[in-house]
This record gives sequence, C-alpha cells and structure tokens, in this order.
Amino acid sequence: MPRPRHTRPSPADSRQYAQPMATTAARDDRLTPNAKAFLQVLRARCGKGRETTITKGTMGAVMARSARTIRRYLVDLVRFGYVELETRRNARGLHLGLTVRITEKVLPFFEEAKGLARWLAEKPAAIMQPFQPFKTVFSPEKPGVTLLTPKNQSNKNPLSGIASMKVQRRAGDSSVPS
Repeated sequence: MPRPRHTRPSPADSRQYAQPMATTAARDDRLTPNAKAFLQVLRARCGKGRETTITKGTMGAVMARSARTIRRYLVDLVRFGYVELETRRNARGLHLGLTVRITEKVLPFFEEAKGLARWLAEKPAAIMQPFQPFKTVFSPEKPGVTLLTPKNQSNKNPLSGIASMKVQRRAGDSSVPS
C-alpha cells in the first residue's frame, strides 16, 4: 500500500542546478507535472550543453520512479517536441543507453543567435530608441544635476535634531537617551 505523499522522505540534497530554460513546457497542459519535472532534471544534466547520456534505470533511481515511468515521460517529451532521443550502441550493436538532446523549445531565446535575432525583430522599439536609463532624473538644462522630488525629500533637517540632543546632554537633561 503506497504511503501518503506527506509521509514520504524528502529527496537527497543536490548541488546540481538547471540552466535557464523556457517556460513553454511548464505551461504545456499536455505534459504531466512529473514529466515537466523530469525535463528540468534533464536540462540540469545537460549542463551548459544540449545533450546528455542516460539510461532509463538510472533516471528512474534519480526520480524515484520505475524505468517504465521514465519511458512514459520520454515518450511524451519526444511527442511534443521537447527532446530528441538517440539509442547509444557499442561496436557490436549492444544497447548502452540513450542520448537525450534538448530542442530549441526548451532553450531560452538568448541561447542561440537565431532566437535572439527573432526576438529583436519582434521588438523594434528596443533598437530604435536610444537607451536613456536616467532620463527623468537629470535636468536637461543643468547637465549633471539631479532633480529633487518631494517623494524622497523631507522638510526636517536631520542634523538639527542631533545638534539639539547634544546641547541637552551637555546641560545635564536626563530625559534625553544617551
């Protein structure tokens, strides 16, 4: 009989992390939540590259699932275009595992020049307007002078309060905290 989810042990600590990836798969309702999590683990195993070598048994141990369940996740990820699979064989043709290649759907747009160029083509305003980070802060009449706004200015002079506290302390007033 399976244990309730809240009584299961937590996963082992890991120093592995996933590189940036697009949220397309996370928003894809055709994938199960576990298939999405498996895709993130695959992305982490790829590191800075686009492919990794796995076996279904090893990944089953990593994900605490059976090899058959890992196969189901892989079938869904291939069907919807998130990964490509290739069977690894030795010189005699014996099956050694799988090479999983992450597709462009998983990679962030800035990973490849083609995706970055596509994004820049969609955003002509980003190219046409010169970058002016402090346009509203600096006065064009007085270059190098920062404009003051009432939002970040107070009417009180903080130094006058400190000076009056020193005068009272010298006078021996016990009501002022030291």
